[in-house]
Amino acid sequence: MKVTTVLETIEENICTQHLAAGMRKKNGVRGITSMYQNLEEGYIFMLKASKNSGKYLREAIERHPVLIITDFEAGAFAEFHDEVDILYINDFTKASIRLVELFYGEYIEKMKYIGVTGTNGKTTTSHFIGRLLSELGYKVATVGTLGVFDDEYEKVGFTHSTPTTPMHFEFAEIIKYFSIRDYDYIVYEATSIALDQGRTGFLRNDLAVFNNFSPEHLDYHRTMKRYLEAKLSLAGLSDEILVNMDAPEYRILAKDRYHFSEHEDTYYRYRTAIDHIDIHVGATHYEVRPGFLGEHNYINLATSIFALLKLGHDIDAVIGAAGQITPPVHRFELFSEDRYNFILDFAHTPVAIKESIINAMKYAEKVGKKLIVMVTGIGLRGYGKIRMTMELVPEGLYYLVLAAEQVGYEDEERIVRMMRKFLPASYDDSNTIPALSRQEGIIQAIDHADPETIILLTGINEPQHYRGGVISHDDKQFILQYLKKI
Repeated sequence: MKVTTVLETIEENICTQHLAAGMRKKNGVRGITSMYQNLEEGYIFMLKASKNSGKYLREAIERHPVLIITDFEAGAFAEFHDEVDILYINDFTKASIRLVELFYGEYIEKMKYIGVTGTNGKTTTSHFIGRLLSELGYKVATVGTLGVFDDEYEKVGFTHSTPTTPMHFEFAEIIKYFSIRDYDYIVYEATSIALDQGRTGFLRNDLAVFNNFSPEHLDYHRTMKRYLEAKLSLAGLSDEILVNMDAPEYRILAKDRYHFSEHEDTYYRYRTAIDHIDIHVGATHYEVRPGFLGEHNYINLATSIFALLKLGHDIDAVIGAAGQITPPVHRFELFSEDRYNFILDFAHTPVAIKESIINAMKYAEKVGKKLIVMVTGIGLRGYGKIRMTMELVPEGLYYLVLAAEQVGYEDEERIVRMMRKFLPASYDDSNTIPALSRQEGIIQAIDHADPETIILLTGINEPQHYRGGVISHDDKQFILQYLKKI
């Protein structure tokens, strides 16, 4: 591809340019990326303005890109103009979308897309939709918090610069990978931050799923109004939408009765029990008995069933497939080791943690055991979220472990103090246990457990960010290692 073609594509976004003589006529542009780690000979580097951009620029220059395109103020990198050709633009998102379409359009057009948004359950719902489609014989890739998965549910090793929804050119590379392998669908999680930044603005979704809405990511959006606006923008990128009518914020999107609810008179309805889901499609009733537990998982499965029905798939085939699939890893995952019983659940928003605990309490009552729960305060997300989380913790737990995780540069002791401060009044020193890290919290839970208890571990079961470094961590592996020592 010629440099001229690239410049013409984003002509209206160009502020100023510092190009060597003859640069416009240069041929051989082989690719484009916004990750300096992925730069190859003949590539263009897209540099988005951020506090780390100076470092990224220097790393990119060492890899000799054909051109650097950035939304920094014109002339911001004047000292590098003799080393590399730089183009300054006024809108990174619009330019990125146009360039993704230029470089990847033929691959994007070959597949169908389903975007899932909401505060909780995006990961589980996306994976359920993908697995249902796979059971029906389609080749489906799933993209989100857990990474990128193929139709065999094997993880594909893409470099991810952002959690959950990839940046424009990363996502386009993922699409290209599956497009040339003749995949039918990509199901992906659409976060509010990604939608606000237009990371999926080059896609036309066959379906957008809106599953729930509660406070989250206010450290980024600042207000609930802006948070909601970002979520709602997914509808404008989609041909069909499926709305949870129990979330009043989403009702503005509903243009027909083919949406779902637990309470309203909608065409798709559901009701969960501890071991099954009652599904109503119009006047017809179906019972689904999943091979896993967790009523919050059942809600996500019901949503996924309705998503396929909204797309016109055969109802009997979809209901049959629903009894065969399993949730993604660590989504209300039960396991036992030695004399200890565990539930691992990735719940990390206030509402999700509350639902996870309630479901674990129901299960513990059913099997006649007491429940120990670890709840974590997340240092990277702000103290307002800690307060909301603790105020929603249900009463009646045998023990409650309060642990700090993903501390970043925050004070872990302050995090735990904040958690204690906003707990329901029934929790005191007799039934709460402090811990300054996720690993310490797991140890405390095990040390207070016996064969008559179940331990529920909520929170972000991933490598832990601490004081500028990353500590490798996986709950199950850590549990097995610790139990070998005691």
